[in-house]
Parts: sequence; structure tokens; C-alpha cells
Amino acid sequence: MTAVLDDLELLLSSAPPETEAVYSRLAARYEHFRTLWLHLAGGSVERAMFDDLATLLTPTTRVLDAGSGTGPLARRIHALQPDAELILLDLVPAMLAQAADVPGERIVASVQDIPLPDESVDIEVSGWTIETVADPFAAVSEYLRVIKPDGYVLYTFCSLPNGWASRTGTALLRAIIENRFAGNFLATEETPWHDCERSRRVRSLSGLTTYVLLRKCCAVKGAILPPVDGATRYEAVAIASIEGVGGTPQAKESPAWI
Repeated sequence: MTAVLDDLELLLSSAPPETEAVYSRLAARYEHFRTLWLHLAGGSVERAMFDDLATLLTPTTRVLDAGSGTGPLARRIHALQPDAELILLDLVPAMLAQAADVPGERIVASVQDIPLPDESVDIEVSGWTIETVADPFAAVSEYLRVIKPDGYVLYTFCSLPNGWASRTGTALLRAIIENRFAGNFLATEETPWHDCERSRRVRSLSGLTTYVLLRKCCAVKGAILPPVDGATRYEAVAIASIEGVGGTPQAKESPAWI
């Protein structure tokens, strides 16, 4: 009962104006709210990201979890590949303190200014982070800067859904995320993206949540994102599956981003 009352207090009271203060306040209950978010909206695209990670991780992989929060992504990466080297970076010390069980280096810093050398990690992952910062393009540019020439950037984020009906139907959920969790739902022009044969984009719930995979060659910029009909075949299969109209993707060949 106490936990329920704590949740209600967090959801009904005014959030602090600074993002760091918002997540300092949420740190002890963040995992609970995150699980609820995955159940309501984010689970499909996060599963797509981990499907790719399972293919990419090796015992020698150096992984940066940017905006690691309480460590849920790093925990799963460690479970998939215990010998991978992990770096957890977050702006909020209280969030990192909740990840004490996860092995790896800790860095207190902003994802918009990552204190790591160029080309120093193999994989960068980021879950539900870029929509909480002032400049998502700066964050993803930093992600691309720190990966090696053969590296990968993978990130999930909240995005503005397509169409009046979808926006109306998700208005309450979006208001809660925006007003209590300092999150924005990125419109097309606010979305860091590079459309090429080595990138990948997966959307769910008419675009309410998005997963993107980029390579070192990608230069992010605001652009009109391709519709499903204009997507690569592999991307279109993934989108159709998540939207519930295509079943499980059956592509057998290696996708172009490998």
C-alpha cells in the first residue's frame, strides 16, 4: 500500500523543472515505472533492440550505456554476454546508485557531452533518453563520435505518433510522460535519423515508440522519415510485425546493417 501511495504522490505532484531533479526524485521507483512503460508502449521496440544486441555482442565488446539510469539495459547486456565491458553513464548520481549490482565503469555526465575519446567503444546503447535532453541531435552525434569505425549505435525513444486518432488516443499517456518524467515525444523534424542501407528503424503503436540502429557512416539530421512503403524490406517486415499485421519476421539473410 505504501508503494502505491508513493507512486500516486509522484504522479500527482508537480515535477521539478530540471531533468536531473526529476530523476533524482524518481530513482528509487524508476524500475517500477519503467516496467509499466514497457508493458503499455515501449516493450516491442526494446525487444527489437535486444534481438540485434544478441547478434552483435561478443566477449570482447566494449559497450557504453548512455543515459543508463538504474541500469536495466546494462543488466540485460551483462546477462547476454557476461564478459562484455560495460560503461554506465548518467547525469543523475541517484540513478547510478541503483545500478550498484551491475559490473562496469560509472560516469556521471550528460549524453550531450560524453567524456570519452573518439572511437573508444564498440557499441553504444541508449534507452528512453534522447527525448529527455535539450538537443537530441547533439546526443546522437556524441553516440556516433565515440563508437569505433565498425561500431553500432542503438537507441529507443518516445516519438509523436502518426495521425489524429493515434495522437488523441495516446494524449493522456503522453501528458504523464511529458509532465512527470521530463520526456518529449519527438516529431519528425526533432528525430535524429539517417536513412541508408546500413541504418534500421523500427516503430510501434503508429509511431509512439521508435528504435533506431545507426553505423559510424551515418550523419544524423532532421529529415522526413520514410513511410513503411518506402522503407527497406527488412525494416518494413519489422514494422509490420510490431504493428501486428505481419507475424514474426522470417528474413533469413543478414540485414544490410551487419
